Amino acid sequence: MRKARWTAATTLAVVVMATGCGSKGTGGKTADGTARATTGVATKPAGAAPSRGTLLERAAGTWKYIATPDDSTLDTLVIKDGKATAKGAKLSCTGAFVPTKKGGQESATITYTCQGGKDGGRGLGHLKVDPDGSSLVIDFDGPRGGWGGPVDSYRRA
Repeated sequence: MRKARWTAATTLAVVVMATGCGSKGTGGKTADGTARATTGVATKPAGAAPSRGTLLERAAGTWKYIATPDDSTLDTLVIKDGKATAKGAKLSCTGAFVPTKKGGQESATITYTCQGGKDGGRGLGHLKVDPDGSSLVIDFDGPRGGWGGPVDSYRRA
């Protein structure tokens, strides 16, 4: 079984290398000698954030929770001008990110204010955004004296 998978993977790698590398020395021309059309424009998803800028600029936008939602999750997160609005099945929270420096790196923290006074055991949250702006994580400390809080992970909507 393992040998069959290894053989299939090796065969696939060889095929990709042989066909995916393009033709060498054609100078941008097709096999019939005509020039290839290239636009030079990289496509980017419509909802993508700038890959450069401050942490809060990269975080701006609408985000969707990546795991299976339950009663304590915040399924949708909207960040605009450093302010966050998060909604879930039974939670609705707002808060403002406070920019800080942590270990020489740009960081931001948030404490949600939720309807009904319950934040799902979150407490103080620490924002992390991938450099390309495709994913966002808020790592919560949890209640004081506890073992930690949830980690809310999102993908750009």
